Amino acid sequence: MMRGAKRARALVACAAGALAVLLTGAADAQTRTVSQVERDRRAETARAERLRDQAAAARREARALDARLTEAGRRRSEAEAAAAAAEERLAALRDQINIEQDRRLHARDALERALVNAAFARRRIDPSAARANILARALAPEVSARERNAAQSLTEARTLEAAIHEEQRILADAQAAIDGERGEIVMLLARRRSAEAQYANDARAADRRVRTLAAEARTLRDLANRVQPASAPRAGGGSSGATSIPAAWLAPTSGRIARAYGVREGQGAAAQGVLLATRASAQVVSPAAGEVAYAGVFRSYGQVLILNLDGGYAVVLTGLHTISARVGDRVSAGQPVGEMSASATPAPELYVEVRRNGQAVDPGRWLTARGLAADQSIRAG
Repeated sequence: MMRGAKRARALVACAAGALAVLLTGAADAQTRTVSQVERDRRAETARAERLRDQAAAARREARALDARLTEAGRRRSEAEAAAAAAEERLAALRDQINIEQDRRLHARDALERALVNAAFARRRIDPSAARANILARALAPEVSARERNAAQSLTEARTLEAAIHEEQRILADAQAAIDGERGEIVMLLARRRSAEAQYANDARAADRRVRTLAAEARTLRDLANRVQPASAPRAGGGSSGATSIPAAWLAPTSGRIARAYGVREGQGAAAQGVLLATRASAQVVSPAAGEVAYAGVFRSYGQVLILNLDGGYAVVLTGLHTISARVGDRVSAGQPVGEMSASATPAPELYVEVRRNGQAVDPGRWLTARGLAADQSIRAG
C-alpha cells in the first residue's frame, strides 16, 4: 500500500512539473508578444514624429520658395516698368531729333533763298539789291548760330540715345537673369510639391468640384459667382455689399487701361471690368493673398483665372497666354500666376474684373493709383 501511495505522489509531482513547464512557456510567449507590440508601438510613434518633422520642413521650404518667387516677380515688374519708361524716353528723344533736323533744314533754306534773291537783285541792278544784301548778311550769323545749336542738340540727343540703348541692354540682361532665377525656383517648387503629396487629394477634389461648377455655369460672371464663397455677414446682421478695392492691392500687371469700367460697345451691356493693354510676355501676379478658385479654359473666353482673395473678393482674369497656378493653391500678394502672349502685334490684353457678393466693383481707381493710366479717348457709358 505504501508502494502505491509513493507511485501516486510521483505521478502528481510529474503532472505538477509538466503543468509548471507549460505555464512558464505560456508566460514567456505572452511576455514576448507584449514586448513585440510595445516595440512596434514605439517604432510607429518615432516614424510618425519623423513624418511630422518632414512635413514641417516641407512647409518651411515652401514658404521660403514662395517668398523668393514673389521677390523675383517684384524685380521682374520693376524691370518691365523701367524698360517701358526707357522706350517712352527713346520715342520722345527721336521726336526731338526730328524737330531739330527740321529746324536746321528750314534755317538753311531761308539763308539759301536770301542769298539767291540777293544775287538776282544785283544782276538786275535793282534798287532792292541793297536790301537783299542786308537781309542776307543779317541772316547769315543767325543761321550759323542755329546750325551750331542744332548740331550741339543732335550730338547730345545721339549721346542720350546711346545711353538709353545701353540701359535697355542692361534691363534685358536683368530680365534674363530674373527669368533664370525664376526657373530655378520653379524647379525647387516642383520638388516641394512632390513632398506635399498629402494635399493632392484635396486639390483633385477641388478641381472636380470646379469642373462641375464650370459645366453648370453659362457665363463668366455665373462662373465667378459659383466659385466665390459667400462673404461673412457684418456685425449688424446684413451682408457686406460691393465696396472699394483695398488700397494695399498690387496691380496684376503693367500696362495701360485700354477700356474702362462701364464702357458700352454698341448696344451691348456696360463692361463690368477693365481691359489692360500690356507688354508682350508681361507677367501677371496676384493682387493680394488668397486662393486659386479656377484655372483653365472656359468656353470662348480662353484661359481664365479666378482668385478668391482675402476680404471676400473675387478677381477674374482672362486673356492670359499661360497660367502657372493650380486650383486650390494658396497665393501671396505679388506672386506670379501667369504670363501674357509673347506676340506684340496686336498688343496683349488682360481683362480684369473684381466682384464681391456677386456684384462688380469698379477697379479703375485702384489701377490708376497703381500707375496704370487710361487712354484719353475712352469714356464710361
